[in-house]
Amino acid sequence: MNATPQTEQPESATNEEMAHLLERAEKGDATVLPRLRRLLDDSPEIWRGYGNLALQACGSWVKLAAGSNLLLAESLMRKAAELRAEVTGSSPSPLEQLLAERVTACWLQVSYYESIIAQTREYTPAKMRMLQQQHAAAHRYYLAAMKTLATVRKLLTPPRSPIEIASKLAGERSGLRLREAPVAASVPVEN
Repeated sequence: MNATPQTEQPESATNEEMAHLLERAEKGDATVLPRLRRLLDDSPEIWRGYGNLALQACGSWVKLAAGSNLLLAESLMRKAAELRAEVTGSSPSPLEQLLAERVTACWLQVSYYESIIAQTREYTPAKMRMLQQQHAAAHRYYLAAMKTLATVRKLLTPPRSPIEIASKLAGERSGLRLREAPVAASVPVEN
C-alpha cells in the first residue's frame, strides 16, 4: 500500500492554520486574538523572535544594506549574530544581553553609513554632509553602547575581598628577598 503516514497530514494542516492565523493577526484581524494568545502561550519562541525589536532593527539595517543581494543579506545576518554572541559572552545578565543587541545594531548602522559614504561619487555636497552627520551620530551611539556595556560589566563584577588582595600581595612579596638589617650589639635593651 502507498498510504501516507497519518501524522504528516494533521501537522501540515496545523502549520497552515498557524500561518493563516499569524497572517490575519499581522493584518489586524481582532477576531483571532484569543487563538493568537493561546498560540503565543504555547510557542513562546514566536513572540520572543517576532517581538525582539533589536533583532528587527538589525534585520532592517541588513535589508537596507543588502537590497536584493541575498548573499550579502545572509552574510550580514550571520556576521551580526556572530558579533552579538561574541559581545554577549558566556553567561550574560539580562542587561548585558540587551546592551549586546544594542552594540550589534549600532555596528550595523555605522557600517552601513561607512559603506554608503565610501561608495558615494555623485552626491551633492549637501547630501554628503547629511550622510556624514548621520554617520557621526551613529558612531556616537555605537561608542556609547560599548562604553555602557563595559561599565555594566565592571559594575556587575563582584569586588575582590581584602583577604584575596592581601593573599595576592603576599604572594608577590614572597618572591622578593628583603635584606635584614643587622642589630647593633652595643644598644642596651630595657625590660
